[in-house]
Amino acid sequence: MTPVYIILILLVMGWFAGGTIWNIRKGNAVMRWMQGGLPLLGERATVRWLGTTAVEMVIAKAKPPFQKVTLVIFLEPRDVPWNWGLTRLQGRRDTLIIRTQLSASPHTDFEAMDRATWSGRDILRRIASERWTVTEPSDGGSLPIYHKTAAALDRAKVLLDQARQAGFSVWRLSVRHTEPHFQLHLPLPSASASARDFFQTILAMGEHAGG
Repeated sequence: MTPVYIILILLVMGWFAGGTIWNIRKGNAVMRWMQGGLPLLGERATVRWLGTTAVEMVIAKAKPPFQKVTLVIFLEPRDVPWNWGLTRLQGRRDTLIIRTQLSASPHTDFEAMDRATWSGRDILRRIASERWTVTEPSDGGSLPIYHKTAAALDRAKVLLDQARQAGFSVWRLSVRHTEPHFQLHLPLPSASASARDFFQTILAMGEHAGG
């Protein structure tokens, strides 16, 4: 092999190692932060890494209003430079995904999403074949809401207001009568934020989602 090829191989291997370490450290830091509030949702969680870009935490026996909670720390693919560049152009960022099964199934269905984000575009494609009424935001701080009933629209506004008051930057908020009943996508929380306050808000939103 020529020196150029050797250098390229070393660069790719070095990038892969650096990106992997970066993601592992970031994922572990978020998990440590969560310990300050995660017991509010349930005492025991099983944890597994899904490759180098995601950590899944499952609380199989969650506290009310939840029966089961799955949290996914979804990281950018920093270990592969061309994938990282492409996904960033597509709007993918480090994301915390919260999926839950509620004790009581909601009676309403809605999807609120930031259509400029990866999460928003993904769900928009998947619901394109369904019949939804869309209520566009009346101000710059809100999200478009896809709903099927007036009650669903009202419920969405309540939940989005709760998230806004807690300082959440919501990329997707979903309530469905089928599982997962309540789903929230948002940027990874700041290390300076209170994990207890964060998960207290998740509990309160869950109460309203299933009410």
